[in-house]
Amino acid sequence: MTIKCITANLQGGQDDWLRELASEKIDIAFLQEAPHELPKEFADAYDICKYNETAAHPAYRCRTLIAVRRETRLRPIPLEVPTATYHRSYVAGARVDLPEIGETILLSIHASPREIPEDSPYREDWSGKSPTDRPIAKGVLWDSDYVLETIRSVKDSNKDRIIVAGDFNEARGPNLLNPEWEIWGTQYFENAESELGLFDVTWSEWSKEVPTHGDAQLDHILATEDLRSHLLNSTVQEHANKSDHDPITWSIT
Repeated sequence: MTIKCITANLQGGQDDWLRELASEKIDIAFLQEAPHELPKEFADAYDICKYNETAAHPAYRCRTLIAVRRETRLRPIPLEVPTATYHRSYVAGARVDLPEIGETILLSIHASPREIPEDSPYREDWSGKSPTDRPIAKGVLWDSDYVLETIRSVKDSNKDRIIVAGDFNEARGPNLLNPEWEIWGTQYFENAESELGLFDVTWSEWSKEVPTHGDAQLDHILATEDLRSHLLNSTVQEHANKSDHDPITWSIT
């Protein structure tokens, strides 16, 4: 069985595109900045896993989710992210039993392009270990570093295969306006592989980055090494919708 997947930042809308997605029978969608109200055609076709908001920790404006087509009968189980009070609706998790692979954790993530200084009020909601800063960072932490630490905590708690996809707001570059970003991004994905055992699926396939937002590839797919032979055919869908991000599709075999 081949499972068709997509990751897409929807910039808060794209109802027509979501209807098309439902008709194209994408099996698993990792979505970021999804609309608060999903179009009926999409909601009827998919099981949705998202942040379980509370009165004390309501959703942010941006909403991340995982959608699994009901026809696949994969029956996703929502995953409570250990650091959900910090990320809130920027991160969503699910557990699925993939055919011929087994139980796998899915994470849809959206890292804010935000530095998190020591006096940031966001740190008050962080319940995990302090993230590891990159060598170039000299103690500076970004929201994407907290995302990586969250992935570590999920991986350590579940001991399962993991597929993480979404808008990391990290790129290996080059970026003409900010050349140092190339070094920051390279160190980020090196940390993901050396410390968490997660390989970059598109980098592995293409040996380069393909822009998904402006001149940078901010959208990525990371997975545990035991899935390397199962995640194939990654493709950037240029101008597929009216978002400022181009989606990436791939297959799980």
